[in-house]
Amino acid sequence: MTENEPFDQAPLRTLLMGVARLSRRAWSADLEPYGLSPHLARAMSVIAHAGAQGIRAAELADALRVSPRSATEVVDSLAERGLADRAPDPTDRRAKVISLTAKGADLHEQISESRRNRDDALFDGLDDGERRLLADLLRKVLEHNESR
Repeated sequence: MTENEPFDQAPLRTLLMGVARLSRRAWSADLEPYGLSPHLARAMSVIAHAGAQGIRAAELADALRVSPRSATEVVDSLAERGLADRAPDPTDRRAKVISLTAKGADLHEQISESRRNRDDALFDGLDDGERRLLADLLRKVLEHNESR
């Protein structure tokens, strides 16, 4: 919101972007002590959700919506920090799969818990019913626009 635009007169888009901006700033602040960017934390999350079998770099690139070269740079950065490993793909010797190290998995869990706590704090002005209603409305907007 701008100083000249009261909350009660702001368009939905402006309100939504304002909440997203608050969330991004808080997320960046939560990651700062770990020396991680939101981009690296997102990559860790994608890798963690792939499970023990890991994920190929091309799949990671698709999930992050970046080029394969950029995904390689992300994995290099995580590997340099001891947070991710590359290993031969058991189904294709030429390919590698990426997984989190034990250190990476522990850090991912810490970051995830921090994020959940931050999200709870962000919406603590809403009661449970209001949170459910907001979530339902946002899902409806996403579902409606996903088919376009």
